[in-house]
Amino acid sequence: MAYYHILKERRTNLKLSIQDVSNQTRLAPQYIQAIEEHNLDVFSDDFSFVRYFVHAYCDAIGVNWQAIADEVDMDINEVAHQKDMALTMAQRRMVEQMASVQKKKSSTKKKKSWFQKHVSRTSSSLSTNQSQLIKVLVLIGIAGLCVLSVINFGLRAISNQKLQTQEALRQEQLSKKEQETNKLANQRQKAKEAAALVVEKISDETNVYQLSNIQSDVKKLDLSITLPTKSKITVTKDGETINDDTKVYTGTFTQSLELSENCTFEISIETYSDNSITIDGKEISFDKTDWQEGQPAVITLQVGKGNQKETEEYSQYDDSDYDYGYSDEYYGQEGDYTYDQNEYTEQTNDY
Repeated sequence: MAYYHILKERRTNLKLSIQDVSNQTRLAPQYIQAIEEHNLDVFSDDFSFVRYFVHAYCDAIGVNWQAIADEVDMDINEVAHQKDMALTMAQRRMVEQMASVQKKKSSTKKKKSWFQKHVSRTSSSLSTNQSQLIKVLVLIGIAGLCVLSVINFGLRAISNQKLQTQEALRQEQLSKKEQETNKLANQRQKAKEAAALVVEKISDETNVYQLSNIQSDVKKLDLSITLPTKSKITVTKDGETINDDTKVYTGTFTQSLELSENCTFEISIETYSDNSITIDGKEISFDKTDWQEGQPAVITLQVGKGNQKETEEYSQYDDSDYDYGYSDEYYGQEGDYTYDQNEYTEQTNDY
């Protein structure tokens, strides 16, 4: 299928009018119609613009320009060649017609009087000079046409070179924009990774995780638990239940965890069966080391320093203030609990 048929079929499939394409490409509607009808005589002044117009048309309706570029160039060259050949043939016919007219005039002879002969000789002399002048003018015209053809060819080459330069510049600008886009995408990805939540297992604790790198504008985290089997789930924040712990959940359990500066969340899965647990997309694994089948699976999430309330209340009591219930009376006075060797032996023999 010829390229101009491809363009027209693509436009009609997209349900676009010639005016719609004209608005997108800023090409006159008559040029778009001429391309689709293969009426390149419209571009008789300069065929070099046909390639640019077809390229712009392809970009507007999504046709691969590289696939038809060679065909367009061959077609333009063929049309230009045919036009040059037609011009040359027209010039040849004009010269031949002028020569035949002159030949007919010279072959027509009639008997003339002395006066007519005298006049004929005079007019013949003038006619010869006029014929030579016409030939000179014809040669000048042919030379002028050749010069115009050379100028037109040069202008066409310059125009093609200009279009190639513009296309190279456009490709360079597109390449720079693509590099900038990739660079910006990498920066955004790095920023996203830097701002991502960090979940770290506390080494000396079992199933206790520290949540860090939480951005200041993040007010809550999303908890998600897959449930292969039905199970009750209890989620507490600093010892207070924040979900319906009487409900039996199936499928996927989700819960928003409202954050505060220092808090601790505890998640209890009554019937654990290798559930997938994630917090804001981060996978959390359950360590079965101290867990037995049938027991709830408990995972603790600590934000900041966590809730240290119970620890602080316990630590406020010093060992020195605790009364163990013993007094000095139990031991007696200092030195009363020492025995003489003989006395100790005597007491031992009593048993």
